[in-house]
Amino acid sequence: MIFMNLRYGINALAVIAIFCAGSEAFASGALQIVPYASVSSTKAIKPTQIGKKTSTTEATEESVAQRTTYGLRASLKLSRLFHLQIQGGTNKLDQTRKAVAMRDEYGDIDFSKDANVDPTAQDATYKYTEEQRVAQAKLSIQPRLGNILKLNIGAGVRARERFVNVTDNAAGTKKSIHDPIRYNATATAGFNARLLNAFTATVEYNFYFLKFPKTEPHEQEALIGFGFQL
Repeated sequence: MIFMNLRYGINALAVIAIFCAGSEAFASGALQIVPYASVSSTKAIKPTQIGKKTSTTEATEESVAQRTTYGLRASLKLSRLFHLQIQGGTNKLDQTRKAVAMRDEYGDIDFSKDANVDPTAQDATYKYTEEQRVAQAKLSIQPRLGNILKLNIGAGVRARERFVNVTDNAAGTKKSIHDPIRYNATATAGFNARLLNAFTATVEYNFYFLKFPKTEPHEQEALIGFGFQL
């Protein structure tokens, strides 16, 4: 499972961080624990033509889905500028979709093959539920912009695992799909603020490359978190 892999990854990264940071890593404010919530949206250009050659004169289509993720982040100060961030969270979708709208915005699942969805059945509807488990590790640069504010610019890797259920509302049949762990490069820009002595606020924008190094399709995320530092 992704969280078991994350546990071993955290242990390994913690050892590396301690080695790199030395005794200064545990100075005041070196470790931050931040519960967070984020809203993300995927963007796929020409979802009906994934894997097919298309003419540049064809009209483009756009498929967008929004997800709200809740999770926990740990940020370890390695030096005056560099921080190591590790986080994990989950999000869920619960929707009713028409057959013609049953396209995977990530391009990883073929619903006609994996869930017996007939895209030509205009009136057919399906109950679509999805759970994502996500984890990521990032290295960030955080220069100070004053006494309480820091800029946060970084890059890293996200791991994502998906559990999808598709139920035919007419027939009542249900298909379960497990999309295995996939990895995506990510870039981050945002701000961290110190509130009082021990509390912090985080606001950031994340860009996920779903087909790195291409920027399309991609996923965007706005994240906000409030936590404390040790």
